[in-house]
Amino acid sequence: MRLWLDVATVLACLGLPSAVPVAARAQAPNRCVSCHQTLAERSQAGHSFAAWRQSRHAAAGVRCEACHGGDPAATDRAAAHRGMLNSRNRASPVYSTRIPFTCGRCHAAELAYFRSSAHFARLQGDGRGPNCVTCHGAMATSVLSQDQVLGTCSACHTAGGVAPRDRARESAPVLALVKAEANLYHVVAAVAAEAPGARRARATAALASAQRHLAAAAEVWHSFHLDSAVHRLDAAQADVLSAWSALGRQPPPARTSPAPRPGQRP
Repeated sequence: MRLWLDVATVLACLGLPSAVPVAARAQAPNRCVSCHQTLAERSQAGHSFAAWRQSRHAAAGVRCEACHGGDPAATDRAAAHRGMLNSRNRASPVYSTRIPFTCGRCHAAELAYFRSSAHFARLQGDGRGPNCVTCHGAMATSVLSQDQVLGTCSACHTAGGVAPRDRARESAPVLALVKAEANLYHVVAAVAAEAPGARRARATAALASAQRHLAAAAEVWHSFHLDSAVHRLDAAQADVLSAWSALGRQPPPARTSPAPRPGQRP
């Protein structure tokens, strides 16, 4: 049972099936790859070739030109880099305010939710909002931990800062909740895999629904409407507990969800 999720989402770091929506495939020789793999690693800010090589993007066949442009079929340096722009150039696809649109070419659902957020409005306004790289890194190889959320978000969400301090504190436990629900899913899925046919079939159906809700929670997270993510996590938990019951097990007590704050949407 597989579900395609955002490589840079919360779920990507939890072991749930995840990949960018570009299937891994055999490709023609790529000059970007064959050249850059022979060069010394960068020491300045940015990502290295090695980071790309070890990333989910590389595994899915997403090469340098997908984000940076250039001609991967060119055989000389000038032609290969024609049209490429420095990341400090506002027209560059990897300029800070344009990164969401570049990532969004594959990760459309995440971009749609992010565009509804105050973070996106701030990023496009004065440039002081976060983008995809803030939380996921250039190669989408990481998702912030609960402790890292507090440290990263407090750059803006702090007393006297540009955003309310409490919002960073509220997001950390919701992220922890995502991880807890994903872990619960995996435990039940492992038990279901060993169950007799009829029980396994009922549990598998419930787990498929749970997986969809977990994927939706990861997507809606990018809107930063935390109650919306919790709403989907509640649905995922109900499905997982239903699967557990289908296996003939006594369900554990359900957790109590954080109550949505006034003004937030379910």
